[in-house]
Amino acid sequence: MKIGLVLGSGGARGYAHIGVLRALAKHGLEVDAVAGCSMGGIIGAQLAAGYPWDKIQAMWQGLDVMKLLDRSTMGGLIGGRAITRHLERHLPRTFEELKIPVAVTAVDVQRGKLVILRSGDLPRALRATSALAGLFAPEQHEGRILIDGGILNGLPVDVIRTLTHSPVVAVDVLPPPDREIAFTDERPAWEKIKHPIRGRPLIFEMLMKAIEIPQAPLTSIRLSLNPPEVLIRPALDPHLKLEDFKRFDEAVEAGFVAADAKLSEHAELLRTSR
Repeated sequence: MKIGLVLGSGGARGYAHIGVLRALAKHGLEVDAVAGCSMGGIIGAQLAAGYPWDKIQAMWQGLDVMKLLDRSTMGGLIGGRAITRHLERHLPRTFEELKIPVAVTAVDVQRGKLVILRSGDLPRALRATSALAGLFAPEQHEGRILIDGGILNGLPVDVIRTLTHSPVVAVDVLPPPDREIAFTDERPAWEKIKHPIRGRPLIFEMLMKAIEIPQAPLTSIRLSLNPPEVLIRPALDPHLKLEDFKRFDEAVEAGFVAADAKLSEHAELLRTSR
């Protein structure tokens, strides 16, 4: 049976999408269109290029993401040239060359508007949809300056409805809005000496929290207007951060477990929905 697939934003939390793809294969579901944002857009494009879930898993599992980071030339701590080159090596150059339709969301910084990218230069569009404001430099694309679409539409169920009439499975991997921030370092003295740097700097933690808080109600509103047939929210550690790329296996397994359970629960609905 065919479905439309929506893969949400979330950085390293988006590794859970790979587990979801495994569950879709187990249940015999075929994806006929993908809408995504950030990491969800990238993994969705890999699926649309014809890579099976296990090939996608192998590609990410052996990748040192830190080697893809370079210096920024505008508006971000990290540039995007190395990321774009990596995407160009492993994906078609255009959306039109993909085996199924794909659309990704981005935000036009200058106009403050949501942008849907579904044609033309694929690697640059994927770089744009994953350009987290403040961390990654924006992408200059088709006369616009674009950043991560998660600011306005990180789970684009409304977009997938324009690509397919099949029932929709959506995967939300954003951290919960009530994730707590540690403002004081209460670790034992010996641990502070051994590891003087404790994860994220507090200023970056506050920046991320400021982005996460409005995403939750905005996503809720969008889902109430365009509910998917199946909504999957993997039970990821609330403190699994977007840059926690070493927690790959944990995120993938959480995605598989959640998707396997949800797809089993809604098997009849997916068979009868058209």
